[in-house]
Amino acid sequence: MAEAEAELKSRILRLLEEDREFRLSVAGLVGFKEVLERLEEHDRKFDEILATLAEHSRRFEEHDRKFDEILATLAEHSRRFEEHDRKFDEILGRLEEHDRKFNEILGRLEEHDRRFEEHARMLKGLDLKIEALGSRWGIFSEQAFREGMKSIVEQYFGGEVERWITDDEEGIVFGHPSKVEVDLIVKDGEHILIEIKSSIHKSDVSKLFKEGILYEKVKGVKPKLAIISPFVEPDAKEEAAFHGIPVFTRTSLK
Repeated sequence: MAEAEAELKSRILRLLEEDREFRLSVAGLVGFKEVLERLEEHDRKFDEILATLAEHSRRFEEHDRKFDEILATLAEHSRRFEEHDRKFDEILGRLEEHDRKFNEILGRLEEHDRRFEEHARMLKGLDLKIEALGSRWGIFSEQAFREGMKSIVEQYFGGEVERWITDDEEGIVFGHPSKVEVDLIVKDGEHILIEIKSSIHKSDVSKLFKEGILYEKVKGVKPKLAIISPFVEPDAKEEAAFHGIPVFTRTSLK
């Protein structure tokens, strides 16, 4: 067996050396195998490349999806920022409006303080004049005192004192039909009934309060009430305070 194989090999080698066609045939066979092996290797590598490309493609798609999510998130954030800017502008506008109103209120308060100080000064002057007249009222009649106070009252209230006279047919003031007279000042649409007397008793306060009720019934306007006198009895002051009627007397600002 070994001799036969050795003989075969010897013959193949001799043919390869001597027979050119045989040598080319063998060479072709050997080369085709290598080509096939290389093609198989190439196919394997190509498959690996395809697999790699497929993986890259999957990753790109995943990146695209995440990128789209990021873009959507950015768009939502942009929308929210715009909404916040709009609300912030609204808040700024409200703050500016509040500042304007606050400054307006401060201006009104300053005006009220100025008017209050002016009224206080006028009240003090009125009080002094009432006290001065009151100290001398004994030498005047009641009518003379009222006439003397008239110009002072007009100066303080800023209006002309007139006498309101009406028939109280229902007896609201005195409990029976009678003629009612009371001093009246009308200024800037404000109606003020004033009781001016050298001395005020509790009955005078009740009378003025009822005259206010009668005036509102007749005129359809609810008037303010005021009492001016140098001497006001304690129970009269209590009655006036009960009805919310201001009393101007020589001790009103002391």
